[in-house]
Amino acid sequence: MTRLSSDELHLGRLFNGFDYKLQVWVVNGVVRGCGHPASMRLCGAPCCNAYRYAGQPIALVPGAETFPPETTRRA
Repeated sequence: MTRLSSDELHLGRLFNGFDYKLQVWVVNGVVRGCGHPASMRLCGAPCCNAYRYAGQPIALVPGAETFPPETTRRA
């Protein structure tokens, strides 16, 4: 999958855009919530990674996409 030109990268990390490995949206370096209804969370389990990591800085989420440190791209 190809990164979109509208994704914004800072210091080798996604700052604004979609993390394809985790399948989450990132805004200002923070994972956005999914907005799924509670009925999608069976037995209290997270419905998706966006729900699991919502509000956390993407730089601290295990498995988040990384890029060479010199990679910086703004939309």
